[in-house]
Amino acid sequence: MRPLSAPPCTLHITWKELVLTASLLIFWNAPTTAQVTIEAHPTNVSEGNDVLLLVHNLPQNPAAYIWYKGQIMDLHHYITAYVIETERIVFGPAYSGRETVYSNASLLIQSVNQKDTGSYTVEIIKRGDGNEGVTGNFTLYRE
Repeated sequence: MRPLSAPPCTLHITWKELVLTASLLIFWNAPTTAQVTIEAHPTNVSEGNDVLLLVHNLPQNPAAYIWYKGQIMDLHHYITAYVIETERIVFGPAYSGRETVYSNASLLIQSVNQKDTGSYTVEIIKRGDGNEGVTGNFTLYRE
């Protein structure tokens, strides 16, 4: 009779191989990337005041940031863009002259008015990986 602890087709595995396998399984997991988010400062802004739309968790090595008014990413809603390599700012048809885009992808809107309330979308152009869009909102309150 055969011993119950060793079936006939079992391979001999050393402790070193087992530890190496466990280490590889732990460290080979693909890194999780945090979701890109937009945070408004302040979250509720009164008419005539400024609001800063901060972008968090930017992907590595982006090529450009493009801001849109609303959730539709097309030419009519295009506010401004920042091209990282050349540090160039490009204005679109929805640009009012009160928006400033920064190198960290954040957008400052000065002297907000009722037309500014609602959602804003930032499109992050990634080098070689395509685009990623995220929408944020802020609420405008009249004093």
